[in-house]
Amino acid sequence: MPMSVIQFQDPTGEVMVARMPWEGTAEFVLGSQLIVQDGQIAVFYRDGRPTDAFKPGRYSLDTQNLPVLSKILKLATFGLKSPFRAYVYFIQLKTFINLGWGTPTPILFRDTEFKAVHIRAHGTFSLRVTNPSVFLKTIIGSQGLGNTHAIEEYVRRIIISRFADTLPKILETVLDLPAHYREIEVDLKKAVFDDLEQYGMKLVDLLVEAITVPPEVSQMIDRAAGTRALDESELKRYREAAMSDALRDAAKQPGDASSGITAGLGLGAGLEIARDMVSKSAPSGESQKTGKPTINQVRAKLKELKSLLDEELITQEDFEQQKKRLLEQM
Repeated sequence: MPMSVIQFQDPTGEVMVARMPWEGTAEFVLGSQLIVQDGQIAVFYRDGRPTDAFKPGRYSLDTQNLPVLSKILKLATFGLKSPFRAYVYFIQLKTFINLGWGTPTPILFRDTEFKAVHIRAHGTFSLRVTNPSVFLKTIIGSQGLGNTHAIEEYVRRIIISRFADTLPKILETVLDLPAHYREIEVDLKKAVFDDLEQYGMKLVDLLVEAITVPPEVSQMIDRAAGTRALDESELKRYREAAMSDALRDAAKQPGDASSGITAGLGLGAGLEIARDMVSKSAPSGESQKTGKPTINQVRAKLKELKSLLDEELITQEDFEQQKKRLLEQM
């Protein structure tokens, strides 16, 4: 049955674009009433191509306000009540706010301190359609996105992609993340704004609500932030306390003690451990008489240093220096 009244009402206020009918085409007749709500624009489509557009208002469809469609279908030759098949897109021109975005899976970030860190992020964004003609040609036509959910998902993918591109341009290590939060947000917003403009949409706002790292990395960031606030004497006490905690944890673990030490202290503390192995270790057995470490003690210390070297917690140069120092003490 031909549609006599054509309109779309959205009581939820959440629909960006709606198609009538949802699939295929509908049968219309000249003389039907088209009602376009305030803040909407309606565009007739035929064979996948836009024909005639209507701004807010009430229209009685005829060959004068459907000039393109009338020409395509030669409607004037059939009389005012002759049916024709088409479909209509209703586009909301208001600003859609508080749309959520987030990384569905962690993004791998190459960090200068930790080598590789898995990062998650989420936030909100707002956008609106500013150029319906371009919007229909690109998003609806080229991309084939015909409903609000598909369009929002497409924009989210753009945001996540640009976030992955933006982060390494600003940040070298997640240790500096708090200081660059705002800069990341501003650069991300600009990148997404430029992307959406080519689709006839405007990014009204974009917020980065959180950038998160794995718990163990987060603890290191907190510890590093606290360490930077300490003066030299406090820094020394902090390092001693950290090594004490690590050695205590290592004593509780079976197997190689060095693995417990490195697990307790994390990245960047290995050199401090290496130095303490040499300078602060208490002699035992024969060394208590001579004041020099025994061969077995030196061998044990070299094994521990080699373990730190293999885990890249100290450099080859550090290893050679400590090795030389140990051998000179014999």
